[in-house]
Amino acid sequence: MIKKGIFVIFSFIFSIIALSVIAVYLKSLEGDPITLIDGFYWVISTITTVGYGDIVFVSGIGKLFSVFVQLFGIAFIFGIAFPYLIMPWVERRLLISLPDEVRLSRHLVIFGYTNITPFLCDHLKNLNVKYVIVETDRNKVIEALEKGYTAIISDLSKGIIENAKINEALAVIVMWDDVEKSLDVLLTLKDVKTRKYAVLSDPFYSRYLHYASVERVITPKVVIGAQLAKIILERHTGFIDVREVFPNYGVTQIIIPKNSFIIGFTVKEVEEHFKVKIIAICEYGKMNFNPDKSFRIKVGHNILVFGEKNNLIRFYEGVY
Repeated sequence: MIKKGIFVIFSFIFSIIALSVIAVYLKSLEGDPITLIDGFYWVISTITTVGYGDIVFVSGIGKLFSVFVQLFGIAFIFGIAFPYLIMPWVERRLLISLPDEVRLSRHLVIFGYTNITPFLCDHLKNLNVKYVIVETDRNKVIEALEKGYTAIISDLSKGIIENAKINEALAVIVMWDDVEKSLDVLLTLKDVKTRKYAVLSDPFYSRYLHYASVERVITPKVVIGAQLAKIILERHTGFIDVREVFPNYGVTQIIIPKNSFIIGFTVKEVEEHFKVKIIAICEYGKMNFNPDKSFRIKVGHNILVFGEKNNLIRFYEGVY
């Protein structure tokens, strides 16, 4: 099918060029010469039945040629392009078998493939966190799969609890901005103990989601503003978000990104190198307080660290 499609496309291009050359030749016979670009322009406008009328054939053979080009365009679109190019694409979109379940554990279940979802999934991938996108829209599931994301289709019935392995998930994140749709899925999951979060552009409706057992409603504008301020302060002023405990001593929280310098270090090596104390490490949602000195740092670890402010800054710079 792909070979046929390529053949059709190249045949069409060749035909356009040939018709353009013929148009130039016929216009020269009429004593009204045009360039090859003019010929190409006339052929395309004639095939698409636009026909601006700025280039017109006046001879008999020229008029017959115009009719031929018009009929060629109609025949190509409905006789060749439609069955060989358009219909196969439509069939693939309609008949493709989409996944409706996953075999995951300790993962995130993301309801809704929105403009924000890819950014979240890319970040989770960098942190080596497993996830699955659940969508009711077939086209969005196909789009997500084509872009390499893990996604399944669902009608949001009770079966989604088993199909998405929600009882084994770290958390559920509802990304839809449609409040009714978000409430539907949350009510379906009302008896599930897994933590639930929601992303909503309009905070006015957040109270309704709280009633439906959402632990926290996140507003993108607030998150973007806070994250932007944090990045600017950290990168350009050397300031990191340190909660001061004693004068010049404090606690900060850092998520270990992909390709970080300290990946593979033990807790002991980190503490000795940066002169800080690792209080806790969060891994897959579980908090490990006072971790063993031989515990090794991995991508995605959320580390709570205590120390002198200058050493915390050194630690941050070492992480990133």
